[in-house]
Amino acid sequence: FHPLSQVQEIGVLIGLLSLCAFFAFSTPHFFTAFNLLRVVRQISYIGIMAIGMVFVLSLGEVDLSVGSLYNLVQVITAYSMQEFHLNIWPAVLLGIGAGIFCGFLNGILSITLRIPMIIVTLGTMSIYRGIALVMCKGRAITNFPKENVFFNIGGGTISYIPMSVIVMVIMGIIFSVIYTRTTLGRHTCAIGSNKEAARVTGIRIFKTRLLVTMLMGFITAVSGLVGLAFLQTADPSIGQGYELLVIAAAIIGGTALSGGSGTIIGAILGAIIIGVIQNGLLLMGFTMYWSSIVTGIVIIIAVAINSLVARGQRAG
Repeated sequence: FHPLSQVQEIGVLIGLLSLCAFFAFSTPHFFTAFNLLRVVRQISYIGIMAIGMVFVLSLGEVDLSVGSLYNLVQVITAYSMQEFHLNIWPAVLLGIGAGIFCGFLNGILSITLRIPMIIVTLGTMSIYRGIALVMCKGRAITNFPKENVFFNIGGGTISYIPMSVIVMVIMGIIFSVIYTRTTLGRHTCAIGSNKEAARVTGIRIFKTRLLVTMLMGFITAVSGLVGLAFLQTADPSIGQGYELLVIAAAIIGGTALSGGSGTIIGAILGAIIIGVIQNGLLLMGFTMYWSSIVTGIVIIIAVAINSLVARGQRAG
C-alpha cells in the first residue's frame, strides 16, 4: 500500500473514533451494539458504492447516476420476478447485467462524445430514474416469496452482523487489492494524474475508462441487490440523493476530487462517518437537516486537507 494512503486511512479512522467518542458522551443511546450495527447497516449500501466511486474519482471523473442506477437495478430485478415470473437467480443476473450495461453506456457516451462524465451522468441519472418509474408505474413492487433463499440470506445476519455489512467488508478487501496491486488500479490513477503522460507511456485510456465505468455499474448493482434483499421491496423513490453521499464518502475517505489517488478502505470509513453523523445527531434530538449541514462541513474540511497534502507533496 502507498504510504500516503495509509496515513489518510489512519487520519480518517481517528476522525471516526473521535466522532464516536463525542456522540457516546453526548447521548447514552449511541454506544450500544444494536445502534452501532444499525448505523453500519444503514450506510453499508453507500459504502459499497463508494468503493466504485474511488475508481471513478481517481480517473478524474464523477458519476452522478449511481443513486438512480441503484434503484433501477432493484426495479428491474423485482419487475422481472413479478411480471415475467423469473426465478430469483436469473432475475439477479439480469439486475447485475443491467448495472454493467448502464456503466458501459455512461463510459461509452463520455468517451465517444468527449464529454466529461459528470455531464453525461447528469443526463443518465434522469433517464435511469425515469425508466424505473415507467416500469413500476410509480408504485413500489412488493409481495415477494419470503422463504426465498436470496431474501433470507441477503437480508439476514451472520452472528448478528448484517449481510450488507459483510458484503461491504469483503468487497472492500477485494477491490482494495485490485486498486493498489493490479494494472487496472495503477492505470486508473495514472490517467487521473496526467492523461497525456499516461497516453505517451502506452496506457490504453479508452479501455481503462470503459472498464472503470463498467466496474462502477457492477458495484452499484451489487449494492442495489443487497438493499433489495433487506427491504424486500423495490420502491422508485429509493436511492434519491445517494449519489452525493457516495461521492462524499469517497472524498471524506481521502480520495482526491482532482483524480490520481484514493483509498478504498478510507471510502468505507468515510461512509461510516456519514452514518455516525446522521445517527448521532438524530439521537441528540436534531433533525436530518442538521446532518446535511454537518456532512457538508466535513466534506469541505476533507477537500481542504486533501488539497493541502497535495500541495505539500508538490512542494517537497
